Amino acid sequence: MAKTRTPSPIPLTNDIYGTWKSLTIAAGLELDVFTLIAGGKRTAAEVAAAAGADSGAMRRLLDVLVALKYLRRKGDLYSLEPISATFLARGGDLYFEGGAQFVKGGAMAFSQLADVVRSGRPLAPPGTETAVQFFTMLVRVIFPMSYVPAKAAVAAIGAARVRKISAILDVAAGSGAWSLPFAQASPKARVTVVDYPAVTAVTREYTARYGVGDRYDYIEGDLREVDFGRDKYELAIFGHIIHGEGAEWGQKLIRKTAAALKDKGQLLIADFIPNDERTGPMIPMLFGLNMLIRATPGADVFTMREYRTWLKEAGFRSVKTIPAPSPSPLILATK
Repeated sequence: MAKTRTPSPIPLTNDIYGTWKSLTIAAGLELDVFTLIAGGKRTAAEVAAAAGADSGAMRRLLDVLVALKYLRRKGDLYSLEPISATFLARGGDLYFEGGAQFVKGGAMAFSQLADVVRSGRPLAPPGTETAVQFFTMLVRVIFPMSYVPAKAAVAAIGAARVRKISAILDVAAGSGAWSLPFAQASPKARVTVVDYPAVTAVTREYTARYGVGDRYDYIEGDLREVDFGRDKYELAIFGHIIHGEGAEWGQKLIRKTAAALKDKGQLLIADFIPNDERTGPMIPMLFGLNMLIRATPGADVFTMREYRTWLKEAGFRSVKTIPAPSPSPLILATK
């Protein structure tokens, strides 16, 4: 009888150490090493002195960031990889603001996954006020991960078509990351934002920063309760909203938004979308666990088959996907 070949433990090793990688990046952010290097501190000793850290320990941290492809080193001199210069050094429009706290908070939450699975209940759900405070932080953190794929959506739809859009509805807009590229590409477009007042303060900050604040209007309140109107918009946007609403409220939101769109209006949906068998991809599946741990009951990730069904039932005639630099393709549905 042939012996079964022993599998390699390397995939398991890589996955077990995966959290270490994210926490190393978080440490780099917390110590502001990327900003210090961008500002001219090139040796480990210089970075350590500016960060108030031990020089030998800083060298070891920087060398791991080199191994992770976030830094380069030539001799004793460190420099930034393009991804770090864009997202991890302060001062850029796409800086990963609050990233260290976000990564560490996520690791702490996932450390309680077994308890959540035993009970079937998420960690103690926050009250509305606490949840709103969390979202005012979160929308800053995820801005770069939303703005970049939103620009890809504008490119995929086409500049000529986007320039014809005059009325946009950005549902639970957060920082406005998903609508900003459309406002930039269509000078005549007005954007109506739906979100809580504490969050729209962040939206106003970002729209002013990107020079389009005078073309944004605001409906402040709970998206489940406020009136979107009827036949008003050519484009509506859900930027990572459905997973938090869950199947029941997600479908209600789609129907409500469909009514607010004009004939041939479009709905752009960004979310984490697993395959129809729910066997991958990895990031959407992990995000589903994140919803189990941290969200309200019913929050989850949903498959493309589910989205197609919901959108067709709401009256959308065409449903297609758009590739984007995002964990899942974007969905573009036409009424």
